[in-house]
Amino acid sequence: MQESPTGREAQRRRTRARVLGAAIEEFQRAGANGADINAIAEAAGVSRSTFYFHFPTKEHVLIELIRGEEDRLAEELSRFLDAPHDLSAVLYEIVRLVLALEERWGLTLFRDTTSLYFSPTLPQEENWIQHPSFVLLAAEIERARHRGELYDDVDAYHSAAFFLVGLYALLTTNRESNAERREVLRKFVRSSLRSMQRVPMPADEVT
Repeated sequence: MQESPTGREAQRRRTRARVLGAAIEEFQRAGANGADINAIAEAAGVSRSTFYFHFPTKEHVLIELIRGEEDRLAEELSRFLDAPHDLSAVLYEIVRLVLALEERWGLTLFRDTTSLYFSPTLPQEENWIQHPSFVLLAAEIERARHRGELYDDVDAYHSAAFFLVGLYALLTTNRESNAERREVLRKFVRSSLRSMQRVPMPADEVT
């Protein structure tokens, strides 16, 4: 009995998911540069050519990971934004979400993925400034400006970019103790707020 197109597509997606899962584990173990394609294929139960069919390069694995996690982060941030909040709370929530992402991925995979995130070689359609969490943050900054909380000349687009670039840069380069790292992040959020706000507001703690 011949397999239907729908059945073949479902099988292809299952295989792709299996290869992606094996690749993520190998990337977490050895880093993207040191990852062994043969080990990934063996763990996924596929041939080396099947890996390359789904992911022509190792960067394509990281791009796939970025897509999925960006959607997850934006969904969680959207739920947070449904409740009453101010801009300070939004910035701290983004820090919390990115820290949780770093913990899920592990330091090696987080650094590799972040490096690609801000790489000029990233395909234009994957440009991080087009992703939903960036759009959500820029919109929140613009709302705060319209409420009169921020200086009139605050550019929401640039301010969101500066905050996210700075956050990822701090996390990938700062290897201090947890307590020292939290203090660095608190200072970063407070500094970001002071650069935009007409009247400084109390800042929450990074936990």
